[in-house]
Amino acid sequence: MPPPPPARPAPPPHHPRALSTVSTPSTLVQTSTEEEIAPFFIDLTRLSASQLSNLRTVGLLAESGHQVRVLRSKHAKYLLTGLGALSRGYISLDSSRPWIAYWCLHSLDLLNAVPKPTADDCIVANTVSTISSFQSPSGGFGGGPSQLSHCAPTYASVLTLLLLAPSHPPAYSTVDRPSLYRWFLSMKTEAGGFRMHDDGEVDVRGTYTVVAVAALLNMLTAELVAGVAEWVLRCQSYEGGFGGEPGNEAHGGYAFCAVATLHLLGRLQECDVTALKHWLANRQLAFEGGFGGRANKLVDGCYTFWQGGAMAVVNLMEVGVPPFGSGVTEQVTEVGADGASVGDVTPATATAGGLTFDQNLLQRYVLLCGQHVDGGLRDKPSKMRDYYHTCYNLSGLSVSQHCLSPDGVPVVHGDPGNVLEPTHPCFNIRVDRVDAAMERFGDEVCTHEELINA
Repeated sequence: MPPPPPARPAPPPHHPRALSTVSTPSTLVQTSTEEEIAPFFIDLTRLSASQLSNLRTVGLLAESGHQVRVLRSKHAKYLLTGLGALSRGYISLDSSRPWIAYWCLHSLDLLNAVPKPTADDCIVANTVSTISSFQSPSGGFGGGPSQLSHCAPTYASVLTLLLLAPSHPPAYSTVDRPSLYRWFLSMKTEAGGFRMHDDGEVDVRGTYTVVAVAALLNMLTAELVAGVAEWVLRCQSYEGGFGGEPGNEAHGGYAFCAVATLHLLGRLQECDVTALKHWLANRQLAFEGGFGGRANKLVDGCYTFWQGGAMAVVNLMEVGVPPFGSGVTEQVTEVGADGASVGDVTPATATAGGLTFDQNLLQRYVLLCGQHVDGGLRDKPSKMRDYYHTCYNLSGLSVSQHCLSPDGVPVVHGDPGNVLEPTHPCFNIRVDRVDAAMERFGDEVCTHEELINA
C-alpha cells in the first residue's frame, strides 16, 4: 500500500478556510501565498537587537522606534535606471517605452524626486523630446518612433508630458490637440466604446484613456462622449465589478477604468454602486491586507491602486466631490530628501481614514511585502521588482494616505516620513499637475467644430 500523501499545512486559524475540509487548486495556492507573506508580518517590537540593527541598516526602520519606512532614496535610484539605457531583456517592451517613462517619472514625482531640468541633467528635456518623437502626424502616440498610434501609449505619453510640464513648459505644446481629437473620434464605435488602435479591440481601457486624456486637454466635447457612459455601464457584471467589455468577468484594472470614466463623465451614480462597493471591498484579502484582481485570485501589489483607486473614486462620488480640481485631496507640504515632512503636518494613524477599505492593512502590505530592500516594489515577496509594480504600489499608497483623509491630514502607516505626494485618483498623476493642466488648457479651443477645423 502506498504511503499516505503529506498533510497540507493548515491555513491561519482566523481564516474562514480553516473551517473547510475541501481543498482546491485555488485554496492551495492561497495557503501557499499566506505562508509566504506571514513572516513579513512579524511583530517588530519583538525582534532581537541584531535583527533590528539589520533592518535599520537597510533603511526599513528609523534609527529609533519600530516603524517601517518607505525606502525613498533606494526607490528613486532604482527608478532613475529606467530612464537611461536598459538591458537587452527589455526589448520585449519596445512598444511600451512611453509606459516605462510614465511609471518611472510618476513614481519619482510621488517621491518628490524628479530630477530638476538643468544644463547638467537633461533627463526631463530628453524625455519630452523622446515622447515627442512617438507622436503620429495623423494624431495619437505610438509605443516608439513610427509605431502605430495606440490609446494606451497615448495616455502614458500625455500623462508623462503633463507631469513634467510645470518644470519644463515646452512639454505642454508637444501635444497636437486637434489631430489627437480627430484621431480619438476615428477610434470611436457606434456602440459608444473606443478601439485601442485602428482595427483593434474595443474595451474600457481604450474608453478610459480617451476620456482621461480628453479631460486633461480640455477636449471632452459632447460629440466625443455621446453614448460612452451608456456603453461603460453595460460592462458592469453580475458580480458588481466591471469587465473589459459587456459580458466579461469583473477585473480590477478594467473596473478602475470604468469607474474613473463614469466619474469623469458625471455618470458613476448610474451604476449599481452598492454591488460595486461590495465587489471592491471583497477584493481586499483578510490576511494579506492587499488587493487581488478578481474573485479567488491572489494578492498583487499593483491592485493597491487599481482596486484602492477605484474605491476612492466611488467614495469621492458619494460625498459629492467633483472629478476635477484640488478638492479630491489635500496637497502635502514639501518632503525633504530624508523623507521627513517639511512643515507642521502630522500624519494621522492609518486607521482613521474615510475610504471603504482597511487603509492600515493595505499600507502595511505595501511597506512590508511590496518593498525590495535594494529599491523598487513588487507584486509579492516571491516576485521580482519592476517599474510597473513600483508605480502602482506607490500610487495606491498615495491614494490610501490622502483621499478623504480627516481634515486633510494624511493617513500614514509606519514612519511619519512615509507620506507621499497626493495623486489624483482618476488620472493618476499628482493633483497639482492636474490643476496646472486644467489651467494651461482652459483657454484653448475646445468645441467640436474648432478642433475638427483647426
